[in-house]
Amino acid sequence: MDMLRQIVLPALLLLAMPLRAEMQALAEEEMQAVSGQAGVSLSVSLNIARNPSQTRCAGGCGARLAFKPGLSNGYIVLDNIQGRFSFDGVTLDIQRINSGYNGEGALFNKDVLKIGLRSATFQNAQFTLAGANQAVPGAGFDQHHLFTYQTNGNVRMQGNLYIFAAP
Repeated sequence: MDMLRQIVLPALLLLAMPLRAEMQALAEEEMQAVSGQAGVSLSVSLNIARNPSQTRCAGGCGARLAFKPGLSNGYIVLDNIQGRFSFDGVTLDIQRINSGYNGEGALFNKDVLKIGLRSATFQNAQFTLAGANQAVPGAGFDQHHLFTYQTNGNVRMQGNLYIFAAP
């Protein structure tokens, strides 16, 4: 065994010596010449279950996400998120819209964020979409629920979601 180590290890090192790899920055022109890239693909399975012992809500509550868009004074809130959410093969890509949409695509002629949903599944899920003046409840907190979505079963979705930049 010792002799094997004395011979094999140096032989492997000698074979690997001519192999080198280097990462180099590409110029903008070189990046534009690269094709065949498909953006990013994600797969996620997330289970959000209420646990009354870990929340301040009577009877327990789900997760909360608050987003402050741009320079606005308020927050867009996804509140009381519960259930199992699975996303298989979610893709993120940038796409230029310069045609279609009954002629409006040519007038738009800008890049958009394209989120592709190969398969999205929600099981026993619920969430509330709301507007609030603060990210988290506290003194002076004011939140107005717009709607609550709830399903007792499975929902499957697929397709593309385009996100446009606001002027």
